[in-house]
Amino acid sequence: MTCPKCQAPMRTHKRNGVTIEQCTKCHGIFLDRGELEQLIGAESSFLGRDGSLGAGDRQR
Repeated sequence: MTCPKCQAPMRTHKRNGVTIEQCTKCHGIFLDRGELEQLIGAESSFLGRDGSLGAGDRQR
């Protein structure tokens, strides 16, 4: 597989049961449809949260 941004080869990583492709040159990360939500869900369950950001948890 080649990077859609810079056409360099992609490397595959497996995280929390989700396959992630990362470019070996620009280091961009590419996800298929629904994979971001799967990663967020896995992180939320690991942290013991419902997945929503509270007022003190918002990132800027």
